[in-house]
Amino acid sequence: MEDIRLHDLRHAFASMAVMGGMSLPIIGKILGHKQIATTQRYAHLASDPIKEAAASVAGQIANALNGNASAEVKTLAR
Repeated sequence: MEDIRLHDLRHAFASMAVMGGMSLPIIGKILGHKQIATTQRYAHLASDPIKEAAASVAGQIANALNGNASAEVKTLAR
């Protein structure tokens, strides 16, 4: 692979780890970051997982509002 730097691989690793559900503190530890802000800059999210997550939450809300028995409804504290 040409024109790939170690820095590029670290960014790719962090992004893939976030998209795989790994937490930023864990990724930061793996990469040797002392501050979570550094890890946040490394962990670029692709737009597809963000859209999928938003659609999933919206679907759960819609199911709850429509009285779907399989929807999990939690009472929020005031």
